[in-house]
Amino acid sequence: MESTSTPTDRSWYITERWQQFEGEARANQLRIIAIGSFYLIHLWNHFSAQIDDQFHLLVTLLAMAWCLMAFTIHFALRARVFPAWLPYASTLGDVVLLTSVLCISTGARSPLVLGYFLIISLAALRFSLPLVRFATITALIGYICLLGCAKWPETFNLSGAIDQTVPRYHQLMTLAGIALGGIIIGQIVRRVRDMAQDYARRAVNNSDDVRV
Repeated sequence: MESTSTPTDRSWYITERWQQFEGEARANQLRIIAIGSFYLIHLWNHFSAQIDDQFHLLVTLLAMAWCLMAFTIHFALRARVFPAWLPYASTLGDVVLLTSVLCISTGARSPLVLGYFLIISLAALRFSLPLVRFATITALIGYICLLGCAKWPETFNLSGAIDQTVPRYHQLMTLAGIALGGIIIGQIVRRVRDMAQDYARRAVNNSDDVRV
């Protein structure tokens, strides 16, 4: 059976895989920087505001688990191990760990909710539209789970905050923002592919004109 893929599709697939590989490495570097930055802010808050030691310990353990994931990805990429599912696994890990940190802190009231937008932005570095969609959906699910945790603060909240709930319109605005952010970034990725294909087409046409 003959393959239905065109040379252009194959060339784009090869280019896309290389860009995803480089993008995964860049995203992982930014992931490590983000973990370190937010943890340093947490340390400053811990020592200045006298945060509960149990909460500090759990945040430290989650940060260590996050770093372990990042360094595992780093060494896998160094060894040129890059399965197609790796970006999805790393994105899911980011959402799960971020949601875990938020659940034990101030929940949806925490400014760290912005991390969901950062995770979607990191997905754009891989130039994969399905990954952007996956990151957006998992971020929405993570935020919804976060809102659910606010109903049982005595179970999840270890930061000392009494109330984790936010007004309904805050919840809807955040959900809409995450969804629209994913759509916008997805359109950027789509436009990059269109631009690359248009440039390749024009380059071929120009070379043909020169030969004529």
